[in-house]
Amino acid sequence: MTTTSPLAPVSAEAVVPVDPATAFDWYVHRPGRRHPAEGLSGRPSEIVYEPVVGGRWYERSDDGAEHDWGLVLEWDPPRRLVLAWMVGAVDGEWRFDPDPTHASRAELTFDAVEGGTRVRVVHDGLEAHGTGAESIRRGASTGWPEDLRDLARCVEDLVPGR
Repeated sequence: MTTTSPLAPVSAEAVVPVDPATAFDWYVHRPGRRHPAEGLSGRPSEIVYEPVVGGRWYERSDDGAEHDWGLVLEWDPPRRLVLAWMVGAVDGEWRFDPDPTHASRAELTFDAVEGGTRVRVVHDGLEAHGTGAESIRRGASTGWPEDLRDLARCVEDLVPGR
C-alpha cells in the first residue's frame, strides 16, 4: 500500500493568547470546542487522546460508539504531541487501517512566543496511505488549519477583554 513518491507535508499554525500548558490542555481535552463536522461515525461528540505513548486517539459518537483514528506516538505536555494517523481513504470513504505501516504522522508543537503560544502541526509521511494518499493530503490541508482556528477561537474566550 505504500507509494514510492513522497508527498509534501501539510503544515498549519496559529498563535493563541495563552501559555503552552493551557493551549496543550485545551487542544487535547477540547472543553467547549466544536468537533469535526464529520468523522468516521458521522458527527463525533468527543475526540479522545489517551495520555500515554501507545494510547488510542479516537472519536466517540453520541451513542457511545468509539472509532479509532490512530495512536499517540509521543505525549510530552505541554510541548509536543505526535500522532499516528491511521485513517486511510478506501473507495472514497475514510476508514481506520490498523496496519501501522500505512500510517502517516502528525506532530503538534506548542511553543511560547510573545503574546501566547504558537501551535504548529506538521503532517508528514502521507505516502504511507498508498492510493488514498492524495485524498488524505487534501483533507489534512483543510482540516488542520480549521482545527487550529477553532482552538484559537476557543482559547481567546479565556482571555479577559477579548
